[in-house]
Order: sequence, then C-alpha cells, then structure tokens
Amino acid sequence: MDEKEKNIKKSSEVCEKCKFVNRRDFLKVTTAASVAGVVLGSTDVFGKGKAVSAAKHVADQAKNFEVEPITARLIKHAKKLGIDLVWDRETPCEFASEGNGGAAGMCCFRCQMGPCTLGEATGYDRGTCGSTADTIVARGLVRRVGGGAASHVEHTRATAKTLRDVATGKIKDYHITDKAKLEAIYKGLKCKGKNKALAVAKKCLEDLGKDEGTPAWLTYKANPERKTQWKKLGILPTGAGAELSESYHRTTMGVDADMVHLATDSLKLGLVDGYCGLHPASALQDVLFGTPKLVTSKANLSVIDANKINIVLHGHEPLLSEKIVAAAMTYPSPPKPINVVGVCCTGNEVLMRKGVPLAGSMVQQELAIITGAVEAMVVDVQCVIPNIQQVAEHFHTKIITTNPHAKITGATHIEFKPEEADKIAKQIVKTAVANFSKRKKRKVMIPDTPPANIMAGFSVEQIVGALAKVNSSDPLKPLIDNIAGNNIRGIVAIVGCVTPRTLYGYNHMILTKKLLKENILVVGTGCWAHVAGQHGLLEPNPDYPGVGNGLKAVLDAVAKANGAPALPPCWHMGSCVDNSRIEDVLNAVADYLKVGIKDLPVAASAPEFITEKAVSIGVWAVNLGVLTHVGGQPFVSGSKNMVKLLTRDVEKLVGGRFHVETDPEKAAEEIIAHINKKRKKLGLPV
Repeated sequence: MDEKEKNIKKSSEVCEKCKFVNRRDFLKVTTAASVAGVVLGSTDVFGKGKAVSAAKHVADQAKNFEVEPITARLIKHAKKLGIDLVWDRETPCEFASEGNGGAAGMCCFRCQMGPCTLGEATGYDRGTCGSTADTIVARGLVRRVGGGAASHVEHTRATAKTLRDVATGKIKDYHITDKAKLEAIYKGLKCKGKNKALAVAKKCLEDLGKDEGTPAWLTYKANPERKTQWKKLGILPTGAGAELSESYHRTTMGVDADMVHLATDSLKLGLVDGYCGLHPASALQDVLFGTPKLVTSKANLSVIDANKINIVLHGHEPLLSEKIVAAAMTYPSPPKPINVVGVCCTGNEVLMRKGVPLAGSMVQQELAIITGAVEAMVVDVQCVIPNIQQVAEHFHTKIITTNPHAKITGATHIEFKPEEADKIAKQIVKTAVANFSKRKKRKVMIPDTPPANIMAGFSVEQIVGALAKVNSSDPLKPLIDNIAGNNIRGIVAIVGCVTPRTLYGYNHMILTKKLLKENILVVGTGCWAHVAGQHGLLEPNPDYPGVGNGLKAVLDAVAKANGAPALPPCWHMGSCVDNSRIEDVLNAVADYLKVGIKDLPVAASAPEFITEKAVSIGVWAVNLGVLTHVGGQPFVSGSKNMVKLLTRDVEKLVGGRFHVETDPEKAAEEIIAHINKKRKKLGLPV
C-alpha cells in the first residue's frame, strides 16, 4: 500500500468518525444512480428559521427531476475512495441556522468585545456596543457587496494593466485583437491621445483610483435616465478604491450605525461593481482576445479524456488561460494528445473565444480531479476552493496556483507575470505533460455518458449580427416586434453560482425550463451555463423541446436567416463579468422603445447564488431597475426593516427590487407575473 492509498484509508476512517452530516446519505431517496447534493436544513428565507426535514425536502424535489448522471456517479466514486467533497461538509457553527442566528445576519465580528449574536439564538436584542439587528445586518450586507465589487475591480485592474503594458511595448506576448472594439471604447470614454490602447487603459485605471467625479465607464455605459436617478439619490460613486475604503471604514466598530445610510452605501458599491468591475473587465478582454462569436463545443465532466493529457483551467481571469490553450496546441510531440478543458468562469472565457469544452461548474471542481485523469488543474482567482489540494493528494494531479494574490498550501505555485506569459504557459503545459507518466490507470474513473453538445458566444455584437441577417437596416426591430407581438413574452437573465445545498442543477433547470415553456427568452452567464449545457439547454436542437411555440418560431427564424439548422433555446453570454453584456442589451431595447429599463418586461435571477460577487451583481441589477430574484436570503432576515427595504422600498428609489424565493416553480410564476405586469403597463398583449 503506497502513501496515497494510506491517506485514502485514513480519510475514510476520519469520515466515519466525523460529526458532520453526510449529505450523500440522502441520495437513496432520489434516483437509483444517486443525486448530486441535498438540502441539509432549509430556513424560511425571510422568516424565523424553521428547520425542514432534509430527507423529505430531497424526496419532494426529486419526484420529477432527473439529476445529471455523471456528477452523481463521480460523487459515489469519491465516497468509495473515502474522499469528502463540498457536498459532505457542513458548518460547525451552532448559530449558523439554529435560532435564526448567523444565517439571518445576526452575528457581528466587528470588534474584540464580541463576537455578538442577536435574536432567538441568544435572546439578545443589542450587541455589547449597543448595535441593533438593523445595524449589524446592514454592516454585514455592505461588506459582502464590497467584497464582491472588489473581486471584479481587481479583475479590471489586472486586465487594464496588461493592456497598458501592451500599448507601451513592455509586454510583447499579447496584442490588440479587436481594434474596432478598442475604437468604440476610446470614443465612448472620450479618451485623448494617439496611442488609443494606452489611453483606454489609463482611463480604466483612473476610475479605480479617483476620489472625486464619476467613473468614466458609468458615464459611457449607463443610460441617461439611470444616471439622473442615481445622482438624485446621491449614490453616484467616485473611484473604486475610495468607495471600497470608505465602506470598510463606515462598517467598522463605532462608525456608521444607521441602517438606511448603510444600505445606500450598498447601492453605491453595486454601481462600483458594474462600472469599475464588470464593464471594463469584459470589454478590455474583448480588445485583447477578441469579442466572442458563435462557437460550438461540448459540456460535462466526460470531456475529460482517459486517452489524453488533461489540463483543467479554473478561476476567472483568462489572461494566462488564453496562453495555456495556445501553448497546449503547439506543444512539441507530447506522449499523448493534450486536452484542455474549463471549469467555472475561466472555463466560460476560453469556451466563448476558443471553443474549449466545459468540464463543470464551481461545485464540480473536486469531481474533475476524482476522475483520476487530470494531470494539472491550473487555477487563478475566485471560486477556487482549497479542498482541491486535499482531493489531489489522492491522485497524481498537480494543483498549480498562478496568481500572486492566491496560493493554496501544498499546491505547486507557478506565478503568472504578463510580460512572460508565453514562457510561463509553456512551463505549465510542460509540467502537466511530465506528470502524465505518474497517472495510475486503476484510479481512472470517467463515466461513459457522452458530453452534451453546446453553442455559446452570444456577445452583444453576435446577437446584433444574427438579428441583422433578419433585418439589416434595423437589427433590433425583429426582437422588438416579437416582444410586442408576444412571441417573446420577456427576457430573463439567469446568472450566478450552483450550490451544493440542493439537488445539483435542480433550481436552475426547473426555473429555466418553466420560463422557456412560457415563451420567455433566457440569457445567462457563469455557472448557470455549465448546468444548462449539461442538461441540453445550450444545444442547437431544431426540435426545440420544451420551448413555447412563439419563442420556438423566433429562434427558428433567426437560425434560418443565419444559415444554421437551429439556435440553442438559451443564450450563453459568458462569464460573471460578462453580465455587463446583458446591460448593453437592456439599454438598447429601452432606448429603442423610449422607456426606462425599469419599464421593460425583463427580470434577473440567481437561483443558487453562493459568492459575495453574486450579491454585488444583484445590487447592481436592482440599481438598473430590474426585478432580481435570489434563491436564498443573503443573511439579512434578522432585520425586518432591511428585508422591507430590499424587497419593497428600494423599488421606489431605483425601480428594481429583490425577490426571494427558494422554490423555483414559485419563483418562475412570480417572474412571469412580473413580466405580464410590465407588458400591461406598456400596452402590450399578455
């Protein structure tokens, strides 16, 4: 027995003794092949936290839902090996759900007099300093929105600095790919100077550092009605750094203790996310790597090939990933063909531009390693869970961290430097190739279910281009006419993460399918796209199964006008930062109809959100005037006043609001009712 096998045995013994509830114990009540995750304990999202029987909850959900089989088989395989996964680990904090504590946002760690937990969990209504539930919940929300915004701001910073150094010649491994987009951004930001790439990069970096004025990207991208309203409310941000710094100051012990004042800071930080994070990061990547066009590929964990050298790209910033794809294609005489696949949003980035297959969503990252056929998982930042190193130690897989801001204990660190991009990419590919000889065939287990066919690449430019084949002189007219005629009832953007706290993909699929049946065009980004692809909703199937007749006719007509047999029922628009593309579409439609975004028959949804980024994106969407559904409460239910503000009162301020509903069937019904209401106000048939 070798050392790794001993570790497996030890891990299995520990698993038997651990106190955590093993979620896989409930899989028997679902499908014969088991399912990928369950709910351990659900709470009333804005209620008092009454526990629900996990087994009953799973059984109820599973009655009419078939879980994607590859994930299920790999989870069972991991259990046999004694490897714990994200589905197995439960929080040890007694106040997380008990008595409406941490899950309600009622735990405060802002000073050393605490930590303080209020509410039913402890019986206290004020913390040591006197902070109320309203204050504690508001401070926590501001910090989560700030954390999410900071993630996207740093994404922009990395991309803008790279563009700057490309423009000055310091970096020679990258070049400008989309000159037309660079020209449009240069004009939109009102830049000056002959070196347009340098001017654009500097303007982006200025937005991150300025402490007065308004971000240039907000001025460029937001529509006039929104800018007027935000100015009236006093929530126009200055620069990202100043706003993030101020938010952390205001939420420290002994500073801001007014819930409404703090909540307005959340709205401001949502705008920081949108215009200092999402928009510039997405657009500058298009300039460097090309704006996505329609591309076909495959999706599911079975894109990992037992007969090839497998490299998994995971994270969010595609600067290095683009180079790894190129290095793998040109690697001299590997012992086996090299197969590059993607996980999470880095996977989406290289899919959209290079056609790289999608292996899986964020919660499937451990399962990719469980196949035993991955030579290297290369990670950058965001949504990279540290347990992948623990899983990798059971196999030959190397976890390679690359970002200077993100290391994992025990992993191999090969630091990415943009000025040495080609060299570093080749080094990483060489490392993966060399590791192939250490693979043990007996440990390889890739389910034989074939991957799904997918079509992606629905950038704004691609959508407009496809519509132009229907009406070249007025590309948006076919879309508007079909919305007016009720062939397309409305548009819903489904975004965000996939949670291990429910049946894998259940919330996403139930919601998406119900909307499609009701002739609602679904666009989406992030890990939703992985699930949609695995369930066939990104496949260009000319039969359009489950799609309403009106929407089916529209998709079929656009496909034929473009010489394609079909379009997918859902349009994959990219990674998390590519949510900015969705605003561009909404602005175009609103401008065409001469109404505000808040008046359109549209909505957004994050049925299974996990990260702080999802919270900040949600706040940005509400700022735009969009009804934003979330499939779980963002730790605020301990404050009735905050709940009322987020779900009702904020609509009077910005036109959008949050709607919280854990049941995807009910969420779909409420979204449809909202769209019908907006149609009636516009005088459109329902």
